[in-house]
Amino acid sequence: MSSWAGPQRVVRATIGGLASWRLPAEQLNALVSSGVPVLDWIVEDVVFQREQRWYRLAQTSPDTSAWFFTAEPDTGRVFQRNDGDDEVRLVNSSVNHWLCSLHWLGLLLATSHAVAHWDESGELEEAAQGEMAQLRDRIGRLDPPAVAGGRHDRLFWPAVLDRWLY
Repeated sequence: MSSWAGPQRVVRATIGGLASWRLPAEQLNALVSSGVPVLDWIVEDVVFQREQRWYRLAQTSPDTSAWFFTAEPDTGRVFQRNDGDDEVRLVNSSVNHWLCSLHWLGLLLATSHAVAHWDESGELEEAAQGEMAQLRDRIGRLDPPAVAGGRHDRLFWPAVLDRWLY
């Protein structure tokens, strides 16, 4: 992840910081070894914070209450939550799938000419839409519940990827 995000834009947890978290070992290890990439408009602030009913992983911005990502104890399912709102969206069925999905999105944003310049021509816009659809399909093959049915109101990735360019 550091190759496209930059070394200062990947935040790794410490084993001691997660000692009281009830997550599968491979998911805890991924937060320590891989870390969470900072992605503009998606993950702007990484926080490994234990809360009453979940573990807060990251948020869009420390200055806004737009949304934050949480991991469910025991399962590691990742949800998008809004401060002061009980409504949630499934992001991924595990922390590992979430990290992989963030990596794929970050890599696409860092390397795609079409996505970077989608608004310069109709051809680039079509190409960028196609690349976003391919990413959505890739996430769906890795983690089918993350895109099942494509419902924007219940699932994070369809809502974000289908609307990224607009």
